[in-house]
Formats: sequence, structure tokens, C-alpha cells
Amino acid sequence: MRNVITLGAEEELQIVDQDSLELAAHDFDRGQLEYPDCNGSSSCELHKAVVELQTPICHTPDQIVASVSSMREIIRLRAHAQGQRILSAGVHPFSNWKEQEINKDLHKHQHYIRLVDEYADIMRSLVSYGFHVHLGLPKGIPAMAVFNSLRNSLAPVLAISLSSPFYEGRDTGMQSWRHSMLDRLPRMGTPDIWRSEEEYFKHIELLRKVGTLEEQHGMWEDLRLHHRYHTLEVRICDATPSLEHIWLITALLQCEAATLVQDYQRGRLTKPLSRACLEENKWRVRRHGLAAALIDWNSETPVSLHDYFDQWLVRLTPVAQELSLFERMREKIQALFIQGVSADIQRGIFKRSENYQTLVQHLIYETEEAQFAPVQYRQ
Repeated sequence: MRNVITLGAEEELQIVDQDSLELAAHDFDRGQLEYPDCNGSSSCELHKAVVELQTPICHTPDQIVASVSSMREIIRLRAHAQGQRILSAGVHPFSNWKEQEINKDLHKHQHYIRLVDEYADIMRSLVSYGFHVHLGLPKGIPAMAVFNSLRNSLAPVLAISLSSPFYEGRDTGMQSWRHSMLDRLPRMGTPDIWRSEEEYFKHIELLRKVGTLEEQHGMWEDLRLHHRYHTLEVRICDATPSLEHIWLITALLQCEAATLVQDYQRGRLTKPLSRACLEENKWRVRRHGLAAALIDWNSETPVSLHDYFDQWLVRLTPVAQELSLFERMREKIQALFIQGVSADIQRGIFKRSENYQTLVQHLIYETEEAQFAPVQYRQ
């Protein structure tokens, strides 16, 4: 295929104490020394109970899943050596943010210290975990043309990842409480429509000039044009334990980006939707998950998320078939609406057990023992 979209991914993993199952401070430097990175890389974050893994540049969703699986195992070994376990979900179901340690070494973590100075308890309390996908476009394609239209697909990919219904020992009523936390920060949510890459980066330079952004850092919205890699970075997804869901998110985004590139080349890109329209659909997904009805803004009618995915798959069929992804995408979408997303599964476990420790044990098992079936779905 001429318009191949390269891929990369980042996953933020929770580190929990193996006995209490509470979030736990992880010694990242010790862990990396004992078990070096392989088939990817890793880094610490603001809170010590977070380790982020990064894949190398990949060409297929299978390669993304292979790297995530390899790096999860390495981080699992590091955690085990420190009496800890790992899990993947948007937030921890019962740990209190006030008890979480922060990386404060001025020489190593100046960026994090500045964030806490500026955003105070908003940043201290933001103990959340995401899954990000980077999309590399072919040379000669204006990034903003694809960026503006890709915004339309943010809510449905969020739906696949939903995994944060519980927070500090409460059912929040949401499918993604993580986004309720993120929305307290500025420069979050659905990005605006930008006329050009130049205009976008001029705005970032202005924010740096007036002291709003640090040098070498960009905005945190659900989709951004990365300030160093020049990839389109989709940041909307909750971290999710399921490798099947990671594969599906990555495959859909790769096919959508490739389809948008083709639409641009043929002069068929549709007008991007406004931020207000997209935020409405995002809210519906955050609140109702797979039961949400998205608004079709062209017909001004609600469309069930199930029907939306059916229509989306039809649109992506030519590219998906060319990339040999179509059959697996179709099967995994069907399985998604049968099995549910992580938030649905978590609520089912808690309803049966009425025990948050049991829920966390299940998330640990799902993450550490995750299997990936290239064709047949396995939960």
C-alpha cells in the first residue's frame, strides 16, 4: 500500500502492592537496571505508581501488541522484584490520591516539579493512566488536513478503551472517570480545527513565549500534532488490560488515517465537525459507553454506537482489506459488543463480589496474563 501509516504506542501501567493491592511507589531506576528494556522502552512519570512503556516504530497492529506484551512482561518482572504487581486501567478503583508519592528529584524531574508548582492539587490528584497511539503520515501529506478530520473518530475509539468506572471506592456512574479528572486541566479535551501546521505550532510557540508551556513541551488534548515526532498522537483512550482492544484501537486508527490520506489526495475530505459537536459525542461515550447513541450531525439524528461501528467498518473496508485487517477488525468489533469493555466487566465483577480487592486482582490477572488471538477473540 502506498499510503502506509506507521504506528507507535504508549501505555501507562499501574504499580500496586502485592498484598494490599493499593497503588505503590515503584523504584524505576532500580527496576530498569535489573530488567533492561527490550522490544520497546519505558519511563517514569509524575507519580511513582506509574510506569509508561513505549513501543518502537511499528507498521502493523500485530507489532504494536507484540511490543506492548513484551514490555508489560519486563515491567511485571521489575514490579515482582519489589513486592509489587502491575495492572492496566484508567484509574485505580480504590486508592486515595493523597497517599501517592511524587518524583521530586530536582535534577531528574524538573518538568514534574514545574507541573505541580503550576497546577497544584489538580496535578497531584491526577493519578490516571492512558493509552496513546502515534500515527506517522506519508511524506507530502499536510498533517492538519488529516488531523482536523481524525478528530471525528476520537469518541468511538475512546469507547473501546473505557476502563475507569470506579474511583476511591465509589462507582462514579461514568464509564471513564479518567476524563472527568483530565478536564480540570487547561488545554484538554477535543482540539480546535487548525488551518495549518504552521498556525498550530505558532500557537504553541506563543504559549511558550508567555510562559504557559515549557520549552520542548506541547499541549495535552485528546489529539495533538506531536511537537517532536510530528506524528498525530491520539491521547483520548483509557489504559485497558485487553490486548484485543489495543489491537482494535490501533487497527481502526491506522485504517482511518490511511482512508483520510486517500480522501485528501482525491479532494474528498469532508468538512470537520466543530469542537462543540465532538464534545457532545465524547460525553455520551464517557457516560454510557457501548450503550451510547452518537449524534449524526449531518442527519441530526442519534445513531447507536453499534450501528456507528458497522457504518465505520464499511467506510474503512477498502483500506482494511488492502492491509489484511478487515476480517479481524470485523470479528473483534462483534466480540466487543458481546463481551463489553473493561468498565462493563469491572462492574460485573464488583456486582458479584462486592469487593474491590477482588476487582483489582482480576485487573492484575487480565494485564499480567493477557493473551492475544490474531483471529479468534479470547477474553
